[in-house]
Amino acid sequence: MAPVAAAVLPHPPLLVSELAGEAAPELDPLRAACHHALAAVVAAADLVILVGDGPMWGIPEAAAPGSFGPYGVDLQVTLPALTDLDLSSLPAPARLPALPLSLAVAAHLLAGLDPPPVRLFAATVPASLGPGAAAAIGSALTAATRDGSAGGGSVGLLAMADLSACRTEWAPGAFRAEAADLDASVAEALRAGKPGRLLDMDPAVAADLMVAGRAPLQVLAGAFEDEPTTIHGRVLYEDAPYGVGYLVALLTAP
Repeated sequence: MAPVAAAVLPHPPLLVSELAGEAAPELDPLRAACHHALAAVVAAADLVILVGDGPMWGIPEAAAPGSFGPYGVDLQVTLPALTDLDLSSLPAPARLPALPLSLAVAAHLLAGLDPPPVRLFAATVPASLGPGAAAAIGSALTAATRDGSAGGGSVGLLAMADLSACRTEWAPGAFRAEAADLDASVAEALRAGKPGRLLDMDPAVAADLMVAGRAPLQVLAGAFEDEPTTIHGRVLYEDAPYGVGYLVALLTAP
């Protein structure tokens, strides 16, 4: 079944207030939007599927830690207890001994949520996946929930996805005029409730513009392959602080 709710969230380390220091209040609107979207998906779903970017197609080991030490704060996080899905239609995923940044930020956000997801499945997808392969993973994940291996019930999806890091001249990738257009096309697809449009994103262009979320976005598109007639889309946050495009969007299906 297609997800009853899905959210797109960014994963900058600065979402951790201890890392942001004096700049922490600047990102309070972003944190609030993330919390709102996350709470909406968790409240609507019996099973939440979490997808982030990473070095490979993989799923975390039980209690795999995520560390913000490399970013200057001695803080470790773990995801809530994870469930398994029957993914026999896909290549066997690697087992991840530690959480990459995308899932570590998700774990940090989930730690602030009460109650946590009833059931949670987490996975990473690499930037090397093309749109078709990413969409196939999204389709397989939702198919696994249809065959009963997920324990039944409704499904929600969380895609951790930063957009372009080339939005201003102070951005990590410096200024690229086309970056804002790419980010706007992603926001408009989600605002219109048309996640299938995300499959139009070219991997080479996204890589050139330093988009750290193209593959998870296209997994989300594949999850809605059998989408209902109407998907309601809302963009809760859209800005580029520090020159990186951050978007928080919520999709809900009737």
